[in-house]
Amino acid sequence: MNRVFGKKKAKAPAPSLDQASSGLGGRVEQMDGKIAGLEKELRVFKDKIKKAKSPAAKKSLQKRAMEVLKRKKMYENQRDCTMEQQFNIDQASFGIESAKANVDTVA
Repeated sequence: MNRVFGKKKAKAPAPSLDQASSGLGGRVEQMDGKIAGLEKELRVFKDKIKKAKSPAAKKSLQKRAMEVLKRKKMYENQRDCTMEQQFNIDQASFGIESAKANVDTVA
């Protein structure tokens, strides 16, 4: 039967809470970088809108700036959600460590 269905692959061990927390921290840093880049882009659009003379040019620049602002908001929401997940993982890790310390104290 192994020829037909194949053998089970060995699963990689699940990451520890510390590894998961550090992975989420890295993701938060990446999102912070993207947010900073979008802020720079928004400043450029703001300057261009101030310098624009025709109303049509201002409208098109404002539309593009709004798209960038929406993207920035999306990244900020994702960052906040990821930071909450990291906080929950850190709290769980702290709870486990406290429980281990209590077991050692009782023993």
